[in-house]
Parts: sequence; structure tokens; C-alpha cells
Amino acid sequence: MQSHQPDLTPQDEVAARFYGRLDRNLPVQRTGDGLWLVLGHPEAVQLLRNRTVSSATRKPAAAGTWNRLSARFFIFHDAQSHLRLRRMVSDCFTPARLDLLKDEIRRSAAARLGELAAILATGDRTDIMETVAYPLAAETICRLLGVSPAEGEFLGEWAVALSRHTDDEQFDRSAEDVLAFFREQLALHRAAPQGAGLLSVMAERAGAAGVDDEELLATCILLLVAGFETSANFFGNMLLSLLWHRERYEQLLADESLIAPAIEELLRLHTPAHVVMRRTTEPTAAGDTVIPAGVQVGVLLGLVNRDPRVFADPDAYRLDRTPNPHLSFSLGAHYCVGASLARVELDALLRAVLAGLPNLALCEEQQLRWSGRFLGRGLERLRVLAA
Repeated sequence: MQSHQPDLTPQDEVAARFYGRLDRNLPVQRTGDGLWLVLGHPEAVQLLRNRTVSSATRKPAAAGTWNRLSARFFIFHDAQSHLRLRRMVSDCFTPARLDLLKDEIRRSAAARLGELAAILATGDRTDIMETVAYPLAAETICRLLGVSPAEGEFLGEWAVALSRHTDDEQFDRSAEDVLAFFREQLALHRAAPQGAGLLSVMAERAGAAGVDDEELLATCILLLVAGFETSANFFGNMLLSLLWHRERYEQLLADESLIAPAIEELLRLHTPAHVVMRRTTEPTAAGDTVIPAGVQVGVLLGLVNRDPRVFADPDAYRLDRTPNPHLSFSLGAHYCVGASLARVELDALLRAVLAGLPNLALCEEQQLRWSGRFLGRGLERLRVLAA
């Protein structure tokens, strides 16, 4: 894998095959099994801002530990049921808290990259997902929740395993393990509050906010899953794109002011979340199409972010793309609550990589594979070397 690669960065084969079956000229379309899809950017904005469109897309009667927990995720709730949980979580994303987390993330990222640089200096090759992306994402979530970073290894392994599970039994075993972990942590925080982490905040305010323990524990698991996958998966996608086109990496080495627009452009091109699901509660306009009531709608973020009506030369990587209204963190009432933290984490990681490994390169012989689920798609591994 050298710098003289074709223009297009390798894409997730599963998503590419699915997208290849769609008519890109139809911004709203219906599949043969009754699912409605939104591919257009203006139509997606209209739909996601519509408060009559519901996020309650989970099947209420589904059995199993994981289904019971995930049904309580506030991303699948509307109106007050959504807001009372989201507000508690939002309290941990204040500018002051983000500044504190930024400093901690930068120190951790520098330490992880120092260890990686020492490995690569010997001529060895290694997986940067396993050595940097996964552990740093787990450490960040631990800090956010107020859990000791020493627990990060367990939570990181759990989150990676979850992303690769393929059946309900595996999901349930993992859900029971992490539920027991957070139940124990909640008891510890109630006995002796441990700083400004989210667990302490929620343990203190849950009763007054009308939040029961099951909702509280489910919220912790949601933040772990969503925060871990978004950061780790996108880091891999971002680094693949930068190293596959070596001139992009060298641009950032030469001018750090380009890091922020590069992250936004790569979020647009390589978002790990391919779809946001909604359900119509009444006939709903999306552009020139009226979607009937009571149907499931999938907003395909990977295609929405490449709508040529909004993004000139949509498949190209352009650092001068201003504005860049990508929807990688969704939009409206359910805009990703952790978007600011994700940007802080990605910025810290990328700066640490550029500073510590200016000669980083991809191993040529590797086969790129993405994780098994359609919602959170990320590279299973990304092997690198010092060129």
C-alpha cells in the first residue's frame, strides 16, 4: 500500500454492496420489504428535525437481556422520556469538563503513541487498532463515567467483543457481564461519590429526575457502546484514508491548522455509523415524497453525506469544504450528545500520531476487514509500520 493508490479509499464491502443496489438518483425510496430509505441530504435534515418522527424503533416484546437493556437506551425514546436522561448525560459535556478530558486524553494518547513508536522502531509491525484506538477509547469512556482507567481493559475487550457478536446468545452473555460490572460500580459511587464522573452525577440525581436503576445502568452501557465504537472505529477509518493517500498525511504534518477541517471532511466521507433509524407516526414529508404513517425509515448517513446537491464533488477529499454540513452525528433532538467529546478525542489522537510517528505507513500485505454489524462499522485491525 503505497501513496500511488487509486483515488478512492477502500470501502466497507458490506455497505458498498448494499449501497450498490440502490438508485442514487432517488433521494427517498421504498425497499421491497416495506422499509423506507432516505439518501438525500435535504430530505434527511427535514426528517430528522421533524418532532413527529419517532426514535422508538425497538421491538417492545423482544426477549433477552440485551434487548431489555437496549430498549431503555434514551436514543430509542422521544419527548420527556428522552430528555430527562439526556439532560443528566449532557451535564458531563460542559466546556470545563471537556477541557479537563482533553488534557487527560492528550496525555494518554501521547503515552500510547510513545509505546507504539518504540515497537515500530525495532522494525516490528503492529495493529494500531489494538495498541492505540481500542485502549484509548476505553480509557476515555472510563474517565467520562468516573470509572478507574484500570477498568478500561475489561470495558474495551467487552466493547470489541460486542461489535463482533453475531447471535442473541452472545449478546446476552456480554450484556449480563457488563451489567454486573456497572451495578457494582454504581453501588461504589453511591457509597462514596468519586468526583465529577457521570456515574456519580447520575447516582446523585437519579431519584429527583425519576430515573430508576435499570435506566441508569442502561445509559452507562449506551455511552460505552456508542462512545467506544464512534471514536475507535472512526480513528481507524480516518487513519486508513490518510495513509492510503500519503499526501494527505504529509499535508497535516506540514500544517497542523488543517487538522480540524481534515477531521470534518473524513467524518463526512468515512462515518462509522451508516444508518439512523426512525419511525413515522403520521404521514411525513421528506422532500417531494410523503412517507406514510407507521413505517420504519432508515436515514443512510454514508450516502446523505455524499449528496451532490449539497457537496460539490462529493466523493473527493477537500480541506477547503466550507461549510461542511455532514450528518455523521445525526441532527435534531437526537444529535449525538457526545459529538464534542468525539471531536476532542479524535483531535488528540491525530495530533499524537502526527507528532510521534511522522513516518507511519500501512503494511502492504494486509487484508482490510470491517466489523460485523451494519450500524457501527469499523476496521477489525489496521496493521502499520515505520517506513
